[in-house]
Amino acid sequence: MTVRHPLMEWSIPLRRLLMTAPERMLAPAMASTLAEHLTVGDVLLDLAAASRDDLFAAVGQHMAHTYGVSADGVAHGLRRRERIGSSALGHGVAIPCARVQDAERMYVLFIRLAAPIPFDAPDGLPVSELLVLLVPKQATEKHLHLFAEATQLFADQRLRQRLRLCCDATQIAQLLREGAHRGCANLA
Repeated sequence: MTVRHPLMEWSIPLRRLLMTAPERMLAPAMASTLAEHLTVGDVLLDLAAASRDDLFAAVGQHMAHTYGVSADGVAHGLRRRERIGSSALGHGVAIPCARVQDAERMYVLFIRLAAPIPFDAPDGLPVSELLVLLVPKQATEKHLHLFAEATQLFADQRLRQRLRLCCDATQIAQLLREGAHRGCANLA
């Protein structure tokens, strides 16, 4: 049985809606927002976390160590957003996102957990792969494009399978970039 998450069903129309007419015309030539913000250093594999709180604390620690962003601010923002509703899409994937007070730009992290954790997914499956989106507190609607792109990306079953088979951060970053560029081109 396939369970569809509302965000997956609306990701393409949402992306098209959010794009202005000139953006729609230039979409294939534009760099993908996701691809612009994902770095190999932000691909975290086999992260040990027993719960969402552990996961969000680990993301905060990574952000503090790597970018000087407040660990507590990141973890608090992710927990606050998650209380509104689960960011799990189903199929073992979640896209937690948060506005972060001292973030100067958008950040994208791909995380594969060492063991899946419960995430209140619509299909009931635990989550093992996440794309974490962190945006500045005063972010414009540009972060909505990023979120729409991420949901469209993880709606692709073939890409999800390829990501699960990949054990190298560089290869995972490349797969995500290729998928994001393909998705951007398909929206034109």
